[in-house]
Order: sequence, then structure tokens, then C-alpha cells
Amino acid sequence: MGDVKMILLGDTNVSRPDPDSAFTPALDLLKDADIRFCNLETIVADAQYLHPYDRSHLPRTEEWMFESYVRAGFDVMNQANNPNTYHGHEPLMRSFEVLDAAGIIHSGAGPNLAAASRPAVIERNGTKIAFVSRTSVGTPGMEATVDTPGVAFYPVQTLYEPPARVHSNPGLPPIVHTVPDRGEHRAALEKDIRAAREQADVVIVSWHWGLSPYQIQPNAGAGELPVMEYQQEMGHFAIDSGADMVIGHHSHQPQPIEVYQGKPILYSLANFVHDLGGFRERTLMTMLVRCLIADGKIQRLSYVPGVVRGHGPPDFAKPAQAPEVVKRITEMSSPFGTRFEIGEEEVTVVL
Repeated sequence: MGDVKMILLGDTNVSRPDPDSAFTPALDLLKDADIRFCNLETIVADAQYLHPYDRSHLPRTEEWMFESYVRAGFDVMNQANNPNTYHGHEPLMRSFEVLDAAGIIHSGAGPNLAAASRPAVIERNGTKIAFVSRTSVGTPGMEATVDTPGVAFYPVQTLYEPPARVHSNPGLPPIVHTVPDRGEHRAALEKDIRAAREQADVVIVSWHWGLSPYQIQPNAGAGELPVMEYQQEMGHFAIDSGADMVIGHHSHQPQPIEVYQGKPILYSLANFVHDLGGFRERTLMTMLVRCLIADGKIQRLSYVPGVVRGHGPPDFAKPAQAPEVVKRITEMSSPFGTRFEIGEEEVTVVL
């Protein structure tokens, strides 16, 4: 059983005339990995698969553009996210075909619930890594059912509690509570993680969750986003059920890193490249995560800090050249007791 080097990247949506330009600056970082993961924040389907009256400008990638992902070396992709169902079932089904034809391992969406929930397993150097994917972000009707396509959806309820002094201070914002399903969906997730545990040496849970800054206020910048209650509860639950790591995405910027029971929870991998129009004028922090698997276990986890200007690609840098990113991730992770070692090339998470 040989060592496996894995790179994890966040929200990725490439739809530009020169798609290779999205990846070229990061190729030197990507080439040294055995496995490359991203959250595929788009469907891959040509216009002929759209409904005749579909005029949505939400993420969609032309099939010829997807070849740039393959040339960049991506092996595994999360498909449990909200953009996957914005254009309906037929483009989603076509996206599966394109990924399969390219040899890309994917999880989190499928022609039915069983397929969408099924762990995706990839093997490198005699080590098997399984990905179990869920999304808690999206619109009603996006979830896969026993006989219809969709994503592996995990429902969460939102409750609003008036603050203590609301009567003397009218207009105070409410306290927000988020409660994940604790019935059949929790049982199904545990079952899928345990099934992955039987098939693989390392199990990773990939979860599209949390808030993006633009859901809080339309012109929000790169300020720190809170980890919602359900994220921490379900991150811990995934580890307790047998996962070796939890990786999150959707917030488009970094969130805290927690080490729970000696196993990492990365609440958000942030944006990698995102060609959605709303990012054109924004500058966001990001990171490229490196994971070393040896003897069938995660032995080392680190990140390379970066900044995404507009659509990207990011400018990745040494920690000394991106001190504001390192400081932000360190400070937001400190309430979780996370410790880091800042090196010359990367920042290591103390496991």
C-alpha cells in the first residue's frame, strides 16, 4: 500500500472561451498529486439538452470546455450541490454521461436516490478512498427520489429566536438556529458512511452547506461567515459514523478548520475558479488543500493560501506572501482549538 497525495479544491465552474486558462496557473501545484478533487459547481451539457424555454444564466458548461478539467488532471468531483438541478433533469443526466465518458469519479447526484447516495470509490497505489456526498443547499424538488434524478439532499430546518432584549430594542436581528434531520436522512447517511468504510481505506464526506456571503446581504464582501449549528453537528456525526475527513463547500470563501477526534473538518474549501457573473468584481480568499494518505490513513493535511480576483484562477502563494489569508484562517479556526504550523511552502494542520 503506497502513499497517496491528494489535492482538494472548492467551488469550480469553468465556462469561458479559453477554459484551459482557468487551470494553467495552478498546473504546477496540481501535477504532483495522485488524486485531484473539486466541487463541480455546474452541469456539463450542451444547449441541445436544455428545455426549449430555458433562459437561465445559472451555471452550465459546454461539453467541449469540460476537456480542460481532464487535461488539468481532475479525478473526483462532487455533484451534490444546488447548480446541478437549475436546468432540469435532462441536462443533469447528460452531465453524468459526460463525466463517465471522461473517466471522472463523481458522487452526490444520480438517476435515482440510490445512485445519488452511493459512495464513489477511487483507488491509487493500492489505497482506496471513498467519497460520500450530500447537499443541504438548494431548491425544493432538487432531491433525487427512488425513481427520479436529482441530488443527495439532506434537509435542515431554520428556526428564529427573538433576542432577550427585543422588546426594549425593536428591530434587533433574531438568533438563528439550524436543525438537521435526525430521522431517516441521518440513518441513511450513517448507512452510506458505513458502506463506504467496508469498501475503502479512507472515507471522505463531501457536503455542500452553510451560507454564502451574498445570501446574508447582496453586496457582502469577504468577511467571516459563521459556521451554522447544523454544520458542526453533522460534521461531528459524520466522523462519529466512520468518516476520516469532512470537506465542505458553497460559501465561496474559507471557513474554519476543526480537528475533531483527531480527524479534520474543513467547513469550506472556498472558490477555485467560478465563472458566474456575480464574482466579476469581487476579491475572495481561498486555499488549495493537500492531503497525504499513508498506510491507509490520513497522515498529513496542509493548505496553500491564495486570493481569487474576479472569476479566477487564484493567485496561490507561500504563507509569508499571503499573511492576511493565513491570519484569517487561523483566527476563525481558533475557537475550535485548531493548531497550525506555518512552513515556508504551506500551512500544516496539526492532527
